[in-house]
Amino acid sequence: MPTKTTAGKEAGDRRLFGDEETALALANALEYSDEVDRFTHGFHTYPAGLHPDCARGILDLFPGERVLDPFCGGGTVLVETRAQGRTAIGRDVSGVAALVSAMRTATPDDATLTRFRSTARKLTETARAAPVVRTGERYEKVKDWYAPVAFNELESLWAGIQAVEDPHLKTQLLGIFSSILIKVSWRKSDTSAQRVKHRRPAGTTAILFHKKARELARRQVELRAAVDPSAPVADIQLADARELSLNEKVDLVLTSPPYPAVYDYLPMQHLRWAWLDSSEGMGWTREIGARRYWRKGSKKAKTDWVKDTRKWTQRMGQCLNKGGKLVVVIGDGLTPSGSIDCVAATKTAAIDAGFKTMAHASLARPDHARDSVRWEHIFVFRRIS
Repeated sequence: MPTKTTAGKEAGDRRLFGDEETALALANALEYSDEVDRFTHGFHTYPAGLHPDCARGILDLFPGERVLDPFCGGGTVLVETRAQGRTAIGRDVSGVAALVSAMRTATPDDATLTRFRSTARKLTETARAAPVVRTGERYEKVKDWYAPVAFNELESLWAGIQAVEDPHLKTQLLGIFSSILIKVSWRKSDTSAQRVKHRRPAGTTAILFHKKARELARRQVELRAAVDPSAPVADIQLADARELSLNEKVDLVLTSPPYPAVYDYLPMQHLRWAWLDSSEGMGWTREIGARRYWRKGSKKAKTDWVKDTRKWTQRMGQCLNKGGKLVVVIGDGLTPSGSIDCVAATKTAAIDAGFKTMAHASLARPDHARDSVRWEHIFVFRRIS
């Protein structure tokens, strides 16, 4: 019988390569075990994130003080790294990813959390009594996606957050704000742009903001209890993995780059860009392997993706200490013209960058929409030059 996986999908065949013990551990990490609700993982939806148990399992396999995720997304790897008392370094081209990762990895002290809860409560009260606002550039951008009452409360919350001077407190509040932007909109979900209109009572948006603030504080306290007090805060910055450099090398790179032709990660955040004024992270043209590229021509898209894979892998070789490990979790893409095999491109890029393959595990996942199978892979490479 098939088992359940990280995305709630079925898992079928598995294939193991290289060192048998390591490959088996990688395959086990790739498979889903149970729903995870620890620390801050469940807070703020973020599409296609690595399963927390997968991240934890891989970290357990490979010791080392400094851990880098150059495609950090919602920060799953960084949270688990911090929970192990290790130094977490995250980079991404998306400003939303940087915000979510910073919020999820934060472990504020009690005094900061008290100010956070108090400020969130005051912002909620103000938003519930906010006057009607149906003008302005932002309203014109998003009016087709929000009920007027929801927009009014969001506009009030946004104005209140902008007045906060403490940068750490502001990041917390912006993270809460970002977490509700899709939930109170008419957008079906983070991964579907289908418009589904609904009616909710006045005050719903503001009250949800307050509830999410209390939830985040609770989750951060749980994470703080697991983190060594002497551990540094996570180092999270905007950066393109193809151009990445670090002042100090790392012992482990653990990452899950975008699966080719699967998602358009940055455009999916269009409502958040409209509110957060963060432009487009570092620009939509900097996204690797986006599905929209394949719509313009699969041959060029695949060529560009292979080149980009080689570029960022070369950079990881420069960021790692000799003997350091590069662990890559990636899945094959499925397009109308056929499957995009990630194995050859990933291995070739690693070998050319001075790595040796230690182990590789692959897991088959049925894609019922296409009546096909998508293979997901975990590779572990060791830097030898």
